[in-house]
Amino acid sequence: MKREIIKEFDMLGDTLSTLNAQFSYRLMNLCVKAEPVSLLSVEAMIEGESQKLEKCAQIGKEDDYTFQIYPNYDGDIPALAKAIFMDHPEFKQELKTMQVDISEDESKPDMQDVYYIQVTMPEVDDNRYDVLKNGVNGLYEENKAQMEAVSAKYDAKLATLLDGESDEDVKKVREARDKQTKSSYEQRDKIYNDKLKEIEDAHQKWLNNQKKEKINRLNGINQ
Repeated sequence: MKREIIKEFDMLGDTLSTLNAQFSYRLMNLCVKAEPVSLLSVEAMIEGESQKLEKCAQIGKEDDYTFQIYPNYDGDIPALAKAIFMDHPEFKQELKTMQVDISEDESKPDMQDVYYIQVTMPEVDDNRYDVLKNGVNGLYEENKAQMEAVSAKYDAKLATLLDGESDEDVKKVREARDKQTKSSYEQRDKIYNDKLKEIEDAHQKWLNNQKKEKINRLNGINQ
């Protein structure tokens, strides 16, 4: 079998995998849960120098929908808050404190206030629910078209490269190609469906909160 056939086969697999990785990244930036990848592009101006967020702060997660940003220096908090807002104005920010024991002797605690920024993902209300679903569907269709174009281009080249090969080798290559693309398409669809479920779960969480608030208001009126 020609070396070019194997090379093209590997290139197709790499290209489809890259497209799926890009698709996943773009969906994570349609923020529903607190995805660390959404903060990768945040850069803060610290003493006149642009710095990546992870270089000047520690990032934790309180739950699926909340980040905790612990600055290396308290004086950097305004710059960090501004940088996060510039990149993600939809995120809710709150300045909070927690007590931390900084002593080395457990018998003599030395409690100190530690300031941090709590970053909460916006709720998926009815309006945002529609926007997110439309965004996901648009990115899915775009990725689907790209993958189909790549596959079509590969098939055209493959037909030329397979000219003169034995029927057995042609069959093996085409079966391997079908298996490879099927796997890539299934992976793409899983990424898509997982994101839709994430949106549905967050929207249901918002609906449940609305019901609880309504019940509390009614109970307050009736008391």
